[in-house]
Amino acid sequence: MSQESDDAVEFDDVVTRALAELANGPVPSPAVGHQLMRRLASETADDGFTFRFAADEDWRPHPVAGIRMKVLASNQNAGYATLLLDVAPGVRFPAHHHGGDEDCYVLSGAVHTLGRRLGPGDFLHADAGTEHGELWTPDGARVLLIVPADEVPS
Repeated sequence: MSQESDDAVEFDDVVTRALAELANGPVPSPAVGHQLMRRLASETADDGFTFRFAADEDWRPHPVAGIRMKVLASNQNAGYATLLLDVAPGVRFPAHHHGGDEDCYVLSGAVHTLGRRLGPGDFLHADAGTEHGELWTPDGARVLLIVPADEVPS
């Protein structure tokens, strides 16, 4: 590695520390953060992009007790919806039929199904027409779920 490269890394560290020291100041109230997130979420870019932020008020109850969900997107033209599920510890999701294809990606925690434990980064696809046994989580989980748009719980 050249001396010039070493200096660049050292300089970046110095600048980073200086900026971090300048960032110290009064912490805005939670109301300011919520107001900013609502404003950002309400803006749609002219090029067709829509943003969704992690505001707590976007969560809604799921029909299964102990699960809350956010509908991140619903694409009626393509026929699918993207959901974020927050599943409390000990929740058991009953056996069910898949009317359409379903994709499940575990973001955090663990989900037990079909005799396997799925942890962060694990993925499960279920074909339309399959029967799914009970799913459960001992310690809770956060799951990204893609389901047919017409199967999104109300």
